[in-house]
Amino acid sequence: YFNKRTDEYGGSPANRVRFAAEICRAVREAVGPDMTVGMRISQAKVSDNEHRWSGGAEEAEEIFATLGATGIDFIHTTEYRAAAPAFGDEGFSLASLAKQHSGVTVIANGSLDDPETAASMLQNGDADVVALGKAALANRNWPHRVRNNLALDELDGRLFAPVADVKDWELELPA
Repeated sequence: YFNKRTDEYGGSPANRVRFAAEICRAVREAVGPDMTVGMRISQAKVSDNEHRWSGGAEEAEEIFATLGATGIDFIHTTEYRAAAPAFGDEGFSLASLAKQHSGVTVIANGSLDDPETAASMLQNGDADVVALGKAALANRNWPHRVRNNLALDELDGRLFAPVADVKDWELELPA
């Protein structure tokens, strides 16, 4: 909903993913085949964590197929809850859709603090790699703790303070 363009970079999903695909192809060309190149993508916005692509799974298929065809090595999906359905209450996660349609390695990120949830994404083939953020900040040795059935520490939210909320903020300029 932020992209209101009417040229070849706005409107349809194919047009909206065009710029990202052009960048991926250009980076791949510039660095050659020996460097790993990937793209991190999310539906959510910094100012709107609940945002979802309006075209649902069909739009995701087009986006991931386009990005996968650019020559990149991986797609890193990030969602508030990586294992949750990407659209509505049922269906595939965003990582799973990327895995199904991109043909490249998929990294999943988003509330994978629970070892069973993280492992299920790998075991189900929804992702090739899981990435941790908050869980790793709270437990720098998360893999060791999980492997040895040790308790995991909760993240101290003060680590992120202060936090600003700028959603729907508008600058009022003097007349």
